[in-house]
Amino acid sequence: MHVNYDELAPDYINYRVPDARIAAMIHRHLAPGSKVLNVGAGQGSYEPTDRDLIALEPSQEMISRRANSCAPAIQGCAEALPFADNSFDASLAILTIHHWRNIRKGLAEMRRVTRGKIIILTWNGDFGDFWLPDYLPEIAVIDTKLFPSIDQLAELLGGFIEVEKVAIPHDCTDGFMCAYWRRPEAYLNPAARNAISTFARLGPAIDDGVNRLCQDLDSGLWQQRYQSLLQKSDLDCGYRLVVHDKMSFA
Repeated sequence: MHVNYDELAPDYINYRVPDARIAAMIHRHLAPGSKVLNVGAGQGSYEPTDRDLIALEPSQEMISRRANSCAPAIQGCAEALPFADNSFDASLAILTIHHWRNIRKGLAEMRRVTRGKIIILTWNGDFGDFWLPDYLPEIAVIDTKLFPSIDQLAELLGGFIEVEKVAIPHDCTDGFMCAYWRRPEAYLNPAARNAISTFARLGPAIDDGVNRLCQDLDSGLWQQRYQSLLQKSDLDCGYRLVVHDKMSFA
């Protein structure tokens, strides 16, 4: 099912608040004074405010909801970046490549317009101890098909990549798929689900799983089954920061 970001945009501002700890991991790869492109920028999450940045986003509704303090944004897609070769010192693609129509072409375009680092936040195909697929197994099927593997990313980027584990804090402010691993009641909230694109792909299939989760929370079965997670401060759910530095191969 196609995801219409014009429809999802209203709930993003409330539920997709950039997490400062994840932002720090991303921003440390951006040199001071660098010129940066953010591809699939949405409403501006994880964009540094102290760099010369241009955002590119296909959804006009997402662009219209960017704060006035955000960097300039233009409407466009990853597969046809409207910039000259080597226009940017670095480029970002934060939880976006799984939405592109052609990942190979989009990454080739990022390589073309970037002279330095290409920085991607993605998922490696392994949910680890994340439990929501126990209630909605379709999630794993959908995401596994959408996300390229780390090996595939290395091949598509054309060389060595640095891969960092991004453990998700128990109080993560950015409400993406695995953010609520220790706050299961959040998945019962339709507005929170509306800010997670995978739920839009599920359609009516979501109802049974959400109902079972609600019942298990009410009965205490969820707490009994996953009590070991309640002691953890963060969880590896498969999110990875992938960095390819073109300058290393110049």
